[in-house]
Amino acid sequence: MLDKSKYFDEVKSYKFIANKSLGQNFLVDSSIAEKIVEKLEVNDSDNVLEIGAGLGSLSYFLAQKSGKKTLIDIDEKMLGFLQEKYKNVPDLQVKRQNILKAELAEYTKIIGNLPYYITSGIIEHILLNATNAKKVVLMCQKEVYPKLTQTNISPLSILLNYVSTISSPMNVSRNAFAPVPHVDSVVFELNINENIKDKSNKEVYKLMCKLFLHRRKNILNCLSTVCKTKEEGKAVLNKCGLNENLRPEQLRIEDFQNLFEVLQSL
Repeated sequence: MLDKSKYFDEVKSYKFIANKSLGQNFLVDSSIAEKIVEKLEVNDSDNVLEIGAGLGSLSYFLAQKSGKKTLIDIDEKMLGFLQEKYKNVPDLQVKRQNILKAELAEYTKIIGNLPYYITSGIIEHILLNATNAKKVVLMCQKEVYPKLTQTNISPLSILLNYVSTISSPMNVSRNAFAPVPHVDSVVFELNINENIKDKSNKEVYKLMCKLFLHRRKNILNCLSTVCKTKEEGKAVLNKCGLNENLRPEQLRIEDFQNLFEVLQSL
């Protein structure tokens, strides 16, 4: 196995090639990287995906685990580094892939340090497509975490709370990275439940996104984007037993599911 101290010293030395447009900041604290990977609880039967593997700070510890492992990145420089370092590791492959276009159903565990500019998009893609996932461990900027996890503040937070249980976050100082970013980070676990297999999730999520476009309006006015007339909207709400003056953030996931089913029957 690669020497840990030498490996992380090498990662630190590459800080000058970090691509700002891709949100690259390399985790150089090996003890934190090891703790993050341990949260994933990898076992023999797992098929693990690492998103945005970069220079392999998490990959180093994943490579020591059993089960299948796939490391993806979109930066050719990173891929060359990873392919050289892990070419002799069994059941591990390195691929150039855009996570937002990746098929995720085969993976049981997912891990990654998410770039700020597409954090929400990546989590959305995981929650809607990783239908066989059991656990997801992600790192994001600290200021983003509450927006993702507080119930009912967005369609994404509603979906996230519906398909998973969120762990207490682990704070990671900005000084654990090179180059040093402007903000601290948070690592959190999503323990995925069977709701992720619900075939209507994608369509219900689309409906939530439409209704949240006018979140300051009441639900009746929001329905104007999907119903032909206000009377039709009132009839839909009546069938669902919902007060027309409620706002989207006051609805539960079950309410959106009922709305979807009634709208489908029109």
